[in-house]
Amino acid sequence: MDVLIQPGQVLRMERGEALVTVGECIGQGGQGVVHRARLGSALFAVKWIRPGPSEAETRESVAALLRRGQPPHQAFAWPIDIVTAQETPGFGYVMPLLEPRFISVPQVLNADIQPSFRGLAALGRELVDAFAALHSSGLCYRDISFGNLRVDPVSQQVAIIDVDNIGIDGGDALVKGTGPFMAPEVLREEAMPSTVTDLHSLAVLLFYLLVHGHPLVGERADAYYNWAAGHLSETEVTVRNFGTHPLFVFDPDDASNRPLPDDPVRVWWSIYPRHCQQVFTQAFTTGLRDATLYGRVKEGTWRRTLLRLHDAVTFCLDCGAEAFHDPQRPGYPCWQCQAALADPPRLQAPGGTLVLSDGARVTPHHLFRDRDHRTTLATVSPHPAEPGRLVMRNLTSEAWTVAPDGEPPKPVHPGQRLAVRPMHIDFGGVTARID
Repeated sequence: MDVLIQPGQVLRMERGEALVTVGECIGQGGQGVVHRARLGSALFAVKWIRPGPSEAETRESVAALLRRGQPPHQAFAWPIDIVTAQETPGFGYVMPLLEPRFISVPQVLNADIQPSFRGLAALGRELVDAFAALHSSGLCYRDISFGNLRVDPVSQQVAIIDVDNIGIDGGDALVKGTGPFMAPEVLREEAMPSTVTDLHSLAVLLFYLLVHGHPLVGERADAYYNWAAGHLSETEVTVRNFGTHPLFVFDPDDASNRPLPDDPVRVWWSIYPRHCQQVFTQAFTTGLRDATLYGRVKEGTWRRTLLRLHDAVTFCLDCGAEAFHDPQRPGYPCWQCQAALADPPRLQAPGGTLVLSDGARVTPHHLFRDRDHRTTLATVSPHPAEPGRLVMRNLTSEAWTVAPDGEPPKPVHPGQRLAVRPMHIDFGGVTARID
């Protein structure tokens, strides 16, 4: 039986020597249990590692993370200190306590009210940025999966937990991943977890987030699950479908593993622009065969794809459904009512093209390419007096100079709105155009 900590116990930090009081258990898994904890008046979490043959290696792994320090991204619930108990053998570590607003990806996907298309793209970008920061620090996560991260669909923030999985890129690993998320070469026992294998797991996670299903589970995989019942173990089936014989459900050259007829993946896939579909296709065709940084889709490509996706949201004029503007498919039908999607007005800015639809925001990144996606410089909303038209409000502290086609230049002062129509806009040293 495991010897674990109990509510009311007092733990001592190794480096800080402060005392931490254990609270109620809030989660547990194969590696350990997590409790609320209190240090003075501040709330934290403590993960206590289950005793076992790998305990010493886990302790050294956590100590190494403490020595290295947190990667440059706030998403990681990074260890603060190792803790021990006088009356209980073993160890644990103190980490930040997640706020209740953070929930699992399956909870998001199964909710009655789904995040907006912009919200899904922003969550994906946050995940990509977090793992990019980790990988640029020379570390890999090793077990990117539903169980190890949480998201806030309202603020579009992410939290990555169970950081004791993290280690040096390509180093020895106690944890190799979670079956359906593992890279084929790891399942085939041809490679250890690394940045390259993380990239496959990240692509699977993004496919789940955006397309609402697994990229390798279709008709062929489902038939094999049914045949294998009573013939093979679950592990053997997992290795076959995700390791030795993986096949993308939308593989352009092999249709034998298409999604099942009632799988929502069919509808979700059709919603996305071609450029997004092409990146996923690379991840699950070339990326399955070429387990290198050249074959897999890297974070920079995902970042550009998700930014472009976020800024392509439009709305069907007939039924009001969210959709994406796809310049590669003009007049593409709305996924809900099948009406042809209208060509929306677009802001052509140095940092990218922004479709001007209700709820769109101009950010510093659009003007300066500085990756500031949270500061709002302008908002787009329906025209208060002319149905079907849009206005853009200046939320900066400086006046803009706008030159609508066929009209003289005029200022738009802070707080003022301008009707969206073809024009040039001087945002103060940075010029963009609305088409």
